[in-house]
Amino acid sequence: MPKYSSKINIQLIAETLLKSGISNIVISPGSRNGGLTMQFVNDDRFACYSVVDERSAGFVALGMAQKLNEPVVVCCTSGSAAVNYYPAITEAFYQNIPLVILTADRPANYVDLFDGQTIRQENVFEKHVYAGVQLEEEEDDATITDNFLKIKDCMKAVWQKKGPVHINMPFSEPLYDSINEKLIDFDKLSLGKPEYPVVDWDSLLSEASDAKKIMVLVGGQTKDDDLQHYLDKLSEYKNVIILTETTSNLNLPKGISQIDSVLKNISISNYNEFKPDLLITLGQNVISKKIKNFLRENKPTYHWHVNLYWQPDTYFSLTQKVYLEAKDFIAAFCKKFEPQDSNYRDLWLLTNRINAEYQNSFMESVVWSDLFVFKTTIENFPKDVNIHYSNSAVIRYSQLFKHDESNSVYCNRGTSGIDGSTSTAVGHAIKAKEQTILVTGDISFFYDSNALWNNYIPASFRIILVNNGGGNIFKIIPGPSSTNALEKFFETKHNLTAAYLAEMFNFEYKKVANKYDLKNYWKEFYTASDRPKILEIDTKMAPNAETLKAFMSM
Repeated sequence: MPKYSSKINIQLIAETLLKSGISNIVISPGSRNGGLTMQFVNDDRFACYSVVDERSAGFVALGMAQKLNEPVVVCCTSGSAAVNYYPAITEAFYQNIPLVILTADRPANYVDLFDGQTIRQENVFEKHVYAGVQLEEEEDDATITDNFLKIKDCMKAVWQKKGPVHINMPFSEPLYDSINEKLIDFDKLSLGKPEYPVVDWDSLLSEASDAKKIMVLVGGQTKDDDLQHYLDKLSEYKNVIILTETTSNLNLPKGISQIDSVLKNISISNYNEFKPDLLITLGQNVISKKIKNFLRENKPTYHWHVNLYWQPDTYFSLTQKVYLEAKDFIAAFCKKFEPQDSNYRDLWLLTNRINAEYQNSFMESVVWSDLFVFKTTIENFPKDVNIHYSNSAVIRYSQLFKHDESNSVYCNRGTSGIDGSTSTAVGHAIKAKEQTILVTGDISFFYDSNALWNNYIPASFRIILVNNGGGNIFKIIPGPSSTNALEKFFETKHNLTAAYLAEMFNFEYKKVANKYDLKNYWKEFYTASDRPKILEIDTKMAPNAETLKAFMSM
């Protein structure tokens, strides 16, 4: 059987991907991308995955790329199929996760002629990709060379910027003609190395010398043992306090990981004592709205952001943009920095200890509720697993409790949507040697249920579904409860269950609705099995919002 597409541009894109070190392809079925599918599937150098729903496929690829730390391709047909990738593209853009978006298209002269599956695809993602190109169909030498240079630009961007790129490829019929001859071959592609502005250490150290109160705030990032080591050293300095979020994947004995819980115990009259002179931010998105508001209302004199890709002025006080890996910056800073005597760190740590005492006392007698469920869920995670949290209330509950340092935590906080959490976790699980666990709310789970519609989910995959019967966050945040539209239009109250989805997608399923049953099921839930499992925890009748509000008002 002929192995290669007869279209030179299809062979060109395949070979350029491979020579750039990219071999994982998530394909959604269609006709216009049929030649691409044939080329990828018939070449055993590619690992190909079939995911029907393009919106889900985009997030599956994102989860794969997140785990592999390398680009993954998504490939689809023309029309609305292409724009279904957009939610995953925006998430990848703001998380700096490398995706190659490969969309097949109708010939350019067919656009706006009311031909089937034809929309304005050229540059359709331009606001949220690091490179976007339109290839030409012609196969003369000049066009092939030009197409190659366009693809190379995308390969350079996807590796150096660690984010999505878009390649749009128009195809005329016939689409499926194949040949035995390999028309394109070349050596490994050289993409060069990115260049960044030189760090002005004199300026940084001058600002640091003025600071008696230094706060390091770490947002979302992957686990980094070197950074953990250097931050441990920095946390020994008495004028430095380090605040870490759940998604920072850091656990510091002399740091604070439950930011919201601590901030609720600081009175407004004492804000000035806790306000930093110098704020150093690492990582990306910060979940805690409380710390954002605190730092925006109590601006530091200096703010440095350390990141290779983004330099946002999140707290409206940015004074230095530092283009370095966080671990390299903190390692160098520890060597160059001369700490000052201060009670700043100990002030924060004392508040943290007081909060822990209140929290432990409250949790000893807490009733059946989402708050109880999240505490016991986190306490019962196995070691050395990947934990994915969905968005909204779920990730916020996770921030209230300590996680074991052996585990890696993820959440789609690039755009903070609920739409692809399950698909992302599935993609991660497909490529992970370790067990992957998804903790999700009911709205997010049912929204993304097509994530379970593929043949690659490993038997070790686990879903913990906290079903409180709607978007419970709208009972927690100020505003929706004061309207007459809470249940129907904000909370979207429902009586759905995962039982039928579990049966349809061949998952083991268990439902619990009280402390005793939950406590006695954990061991069985994590026991090895020949199918993945869903644990549905029913808290519909529990006083969830009231319990959380009582906890946060202590």
